[in-house]
Amino acid sequence: IDWEAGLDQLANESQLEQQEHSTIFTFPRGASAGTFLHTVFEEIDFPHATGEVLASQLSELLDNSDYDQDWLEVLTHLVSNVLDTPLAPGLCLRQLSARQKQVEMEFFLPISPLDCDSLNQLLIRHDPLSKLAQPLSFGRVQGMLKGFIDLVFVHEGKYFILDYKSNHLGDEPADYQAQKLSDVMIDHRYDFQYQLYSLALHRLLKTRLVDYDYDTHFGGVYYLFLRGMDKTAQVNEGEEPNGVFFNRPSLNFIEQLDQLFEHGAGK
Repeated sequence: IDWEAGLDQLANESQLEQQEHSTIFTFPRGASAGTFLHTVFEEIDFPHATGEVLASQLSELLDNSDYDQDWLEVLTHLVSNVLDTPLAPGLCLRQLSARQKQVEMEFFLPISPLDCDSLNQLLIRHDPLSKLAQPLSFGRVQGMLKGFIDLVFVHEGKYFILDYKSNHLGDEPADYQAQKLSDVMIDHRYDFQYQLYSLALHRLLKTRLVDYDYDTHFGGVYYLFLRGMDKTAQVNEGEEPNGVFFNRPSLNFIEQLDQLFEHGAGK
């Protein structure tokens, strides 16, 4: 009996079985996996991320990560779903050139003396998600808030914020539908995150665009739950595709948030 040949055959069969059952739902979870998936979308050139070009890029990224080449096919499928899912009529990430987007946009928000009660009251007045969330809890703060936005892009004269989320919400497409996403946004207080991002971009655009007008130039915020996106899924009119959360804070809300951060409570 050729034991070595038999073991090799078993190993190959096990590897093939693993590959057959590998999907983006079984891709590793946690902070490291999230960082890797973020890196994928930071590095690839959206319009040209197809065929051998994409395969080569993903293979190199896998070589420089903790994940092996067995995930190449899964990641290729993921990239295609994310780039080709319509976010709105006439808009998908695939069409964005390098000139239309900025990756990891750094921002700074000065904060005048601010207490969480004043902030919570403002948030629940203007955002239904914030109204359902557990209140923010912190002491009186003052100083400078620093952050990074995964992607800022411009489309038809409007500027959008986009954040990639690698959260595993389940192993079925239904686990990434609108209500499920809203629940996750609430549980993790991503609502407050996109409110801060919106304020940061609003302030930046005011300094960069001579004719800046919020209603004209601010398009809104997309949160993409990567594992749940499917470019082939049918979407009813007025609904977001699986894995896609969208919100556009009102001008009144952003202006009041701006004043609260600039002057503090009670001013």
